[in-house]
This record gives sequence, C-alpha cells and structure tokens, in this order.
Amino acid sequence: MTNFFLGLMAGCIIAGVVTITAARHPTVQLRLGLVPPAQAAVTPPPRPETTPQCPAPKAAMQVGKPEMLFSRSRLWSVAP
Repeated sequence: MTNFFLGLMAGCIIAGVVTITAARHPTVQLRLGLVPPAQAAVTPPPRPETTPQCPAPKAAMQVGKPEMLFSRSRLWSVAP
C-alpha cells in the first residue's frame, strides 16, 4: 500500500512538472489556445549588446605578498 501511494505521488509530481514545462513552450501555448495567434507571431526586438567590458589584467601583479593576507584594513574593516 505504501509503495502504491509513493508511486502515485511520484507520478503526479512528474506529470505536473512535464505539464508545466510543456505549457511554457510557445508552440504548445498556441496549440492550447493560451495565447492569441497574433501575439505568438510577434518576435521580441533584439537585445543590444550589453556585455560588461572587463579591465585588462595587470601583468606585473605579484601573488603571495604578506600584505594581501595580513592587511589590517582587510581584517578589521567590516562593512555594515
């Protein structure tokens, strides 16, 4: 009885996830009548290129200085 109940619950969860996933697809929405055909045919405008430009890495940066690890300002300054 417990196995049947657990299997039933798992099946319901899987069916719900599959249904929600399918309902989010635009062609399925159109077939089910969730959106009007005119709205489904409209394509969104292209997004402008908004990738942030990272600064170039500094080649002369030394790794492993004691000031990096034991800096008083780093250890004791806590932002609120």
